[in-house]
Parts: sequence; structure tokens; C-alpha cells
Amino acid sequence: MVLWRISNYADLKGLGGLRAPGRWHFTGQPVVYLAEHPAGALLETLVHQEIGTTADLADTYQLLKVQVDDGVIISEMAETAYPPDWRDDLAWTQAAGTEWLTRASSALLKVASAVMPFAFHYILNPAHGDAARIEISIAIEVRQDPRILRLLARP
Repeated sequence: MVLWRISNYADLKGLGGLRAPGRWHFTGQPVVYLAEHPAGALLETLVHQEIGTTADLADTYQLLKVQVDDGVIISEMAETAYPPDWRDDLAWTQAAGTEWLTRASSALLKVASAVMPFAFHYILNPAHGDAARIEISIAIEVRQDPRILRLLARP
């Protein structure tokens, strides 16, 4: 399986999770967020940007193609497990992700995208033994499309 990530760093150590909370984890937990498709990775990155003007935007980003070996166990958050208001309930998603991280039952957890219906993301637990079977196969610099950036920036 191939997954995607946009990051300034070409690694899967999850160090960002040690410094800041995320949708599916609390601060202090090493975790890596991955997407099914490069567009999903870009969308998730863009919704978290603090942008005042187009001058605040980077000209490029680093896209990581992540290869998951066959046989890596993937847990999945069942559709029935999500409460109706889960997209607005950060405490619930953080607790659910933390429970999975603590259980350490798999290296990956498949979760619904909070931004796009019918899309999914994968949470990587870099401390899991199978994490060594998940690696970056390509890291490329991609030029930002100015048409997308105009949507995010104020004039």
C-alpha cells in the first residue's frame, strides 16, 4: 500500500506529536499522519495553515511517498464508533487516537477525514514494531499552485 505525507522533514519519527497536539493525539505522543492520496495530504496541510497574505505561503512543499509492506496490520476505526458530532469533538478524537496508541495493537490506524467525507487518513505509531516496515520511498519538492493559495490568503 502507498500512503502520502507533506512534511518539512523526510522521516517518520513522529517528533511533531511530541511538541503539539493533533486531531488524533495529545501533545507528547510521537505520531505521524498519512493520507490515501497526495491531494488528501495537501488538503489536510492547508486547513491547518495560519495564512494572512500570499506572502506568508511557502513556494514549495515536500511530498513524501510512503510504502507500507504487505502484511503490516492496519486497525480501523469502525464507522459505528464515531459519535455524530465527532468532527467538532477534538477531545473525543484525541482520546480515541491515544487509546489506540496506548494499546499498540497495530502500526497504522485508518480514520475518517474530518475535512472530506468518504476520505480516510492513516495514523502511524512510530513506536510500534511494524513501523520499521513502513518507509519513505520518494521525497520530492513540489511547487505550490498559486490558484490554490489564492483561496487561502486574504488580499
